[in-house]
Amino acid sequence: MKILAFLRPHLFNRTMTTKTERSSIKILAFLLAGLGLLTAACTSTATSDNGGLANGADAQSQEVAQAVSFGEGPAMWRMADADSEIYLFGTFHLLPAGLQWTTPTFDAAMLETEITFTEADNESPEAVQAIQSAVQRLGLNPPGVTLSSTLGPERAAEFAAVAQQYGVPAAQLEPLRPWLAILSLTQVAFQQAGYDPQAGAETTILARANSEMDTLGHFETAVSQIEALASLDMIGEFANTDESLDQLTDFGGFAEQMLAIWQTGDVDRLDAELVGSVRDSSEEAFDIIFKNRNANWVEQIEVMMAGEGDYFLAVGAGHLVGKDSVVDMLRSRGYTVTRVQ
Repeated sequence: MKILAFLRPHLFNRTMTTKTERSSIKILAFLLAGLGLLTAACTSTATSDNGGLANGADAQSQEVAQAVSFGEGPAMWRMADADSEIYLFGTFHLLPAGLQWTTPTFDAAMLETEITFTEADNESPEAVQAIQSAVQRLGLNPPGVTLSSTLGPERAAEFAAVAQQYGVPAAQLEPLRPWLAILSLTQVAFQQAGYDPQAGAETTILARANSEMDTLGHFETAVSQIEALASLDMIGEFANTDESLDQLTDFGGFAEQMLAIWQTGDVDRLDAELVGSVRDSSEEAFDIIFKNRNANWVEQIEVMMAGEGDYFLAVGAGHLVGKDSVVDMLRSRGYTVTRVQ
């Protein structure tokens, strides 16, 4: 069983019928596919506008900006000043093996930049060890507590039925806390729909960066991502599993829709249908998953802009669209951030 994140236990209230309940599977799926939260742990158990080019753009960069029309590749933005150039690329972490999504615009942007940033290091031995420690600390039920005992008999039976649909023995989920168990089943659903963590956008980006001998950097740690997810359970963000279980029974169409939104760079739909699910259901959860982390990254991007260098920044696509996104925050601080793909 491949595990993506671990959260504190929460007793579920079956009578809840909130917007949170109705949108929970979208949030779970998007965490896996678009936000970059914890693909690392797999191995351990804002609108579509086209603003003007920033001051200092040269002819080569203008060619990059004009190479691909919107709708022909995942969304990407550019910002620049006299001695710095930054590309912001929205990723999708689980992709079908063999999917062709790179474009001439993407290729040129990576070639132009000598520093590549992703959300977190999840591959180095030190990072893997830290992730494993966080998994043990935050992920497993305490002695004497099982998933079934937390869910109650009726919901546990429903959970077991969905697990059986995906070929996951229910007993394998018993040590997990409820949120993690749903997230784990969502990952299995993605994989059975043909999505492969090893074929995600970051895999391609990091391979390209290494081949170009780029300097690598990260905005945060994988442990901080686990802790952010763990804190969601404390606010009851996923306090009802029923809607998630219902939608997991017919997951393929939703996954296909998500992929099309990302691959065509449809940032309006990305914001409205995916990021908006979190924003509308819980402002506190939106702050934890998006806003607070975006603000932290924007501070780091401002330091990059104040210095010298050319950067390719690859983060989950949901962080770059809509209100309080990285792009929105940068524009509110006076930067020209241009949609180039």
